[in-house]
Amino acid sequence: MAVDDFSAWTARVLAPHGFARGNALAVVGVCRDEMMFPVTESLHAVWGPAFDMSGLAAMVFLGRSGLSAAAGHAPGVDGRRRFVHVVMPHIGLDVDGAVGYVRREGQENASAACGALVGLLSQIAAGTLQTGVDIDDLEMSLMRSTLAPHLADSSVEDIPDLIELTDLTRTVATAEIIRLSANLLMSDKTDVAVFSTTMIHGPDGDRVSVASSRLWVGVDSSAVILG
Repeated sequence: MAVDDFSAWTARVLAPHGFARGNALAVVGVCRDEMMFPVTESLHAVWGPAFDMSGLAAMVFLGRSGLSAAAGHAPGVDGRRRFVHVVMPHIGLDVDGAVGYVRREGQENASAACGALVGLLSQIAAGTLQTGVDIDDLEMSLMRSTLAPHLADSSVEDIPDLIELTDLTRTVATAEIIRLSANLLMSDKTDVAVFSTTMIHGPDGDRVSVASSRLWVGVDSSAVILG
């Protein structure tokens, strides 16, 4: 979907469940890349100002304290708290078909998207992937350490390509926000929607690919598939 179509779609599929601008808080996790600003602006236009959980490659690192802060910001005008989580790593597709590269405004040559994942993939291919926290490179080192267990069995022959690595990142980031949201759902007056998506920067414009869209309503609820 085009970016604005995606934002409007999130509101449309959640409306039957009582979600609307003014009674829900969007919690948006995209890559820090400036190319992702249009999607955050589009979501703000639909849902109002969002709580930002963005990080390199859209990894979710806000933790228990960060989500607890968001919980305190959610509207409760009708006695319910509603959250709209959006997880969205991104990947470029250059005009010549090169995956992982995009022509940014003002640049003559293509540059990487997502640069963090392109860099990580280079380390994996070179066999130099390091884990552990680097105080001078916190988010990149956290990303490496978080994804490394999912790459432990990768041999030279089955190193993921960038599309696979981007999808793995989306899966891991989505699982983390769902795990953290279990604390929100301890209340039977809380509803949590999670949209797990990928932004594709193509030569004909940005498109959002939706991998899954789910809603949890109150304590011990099973996920409702949206859409």
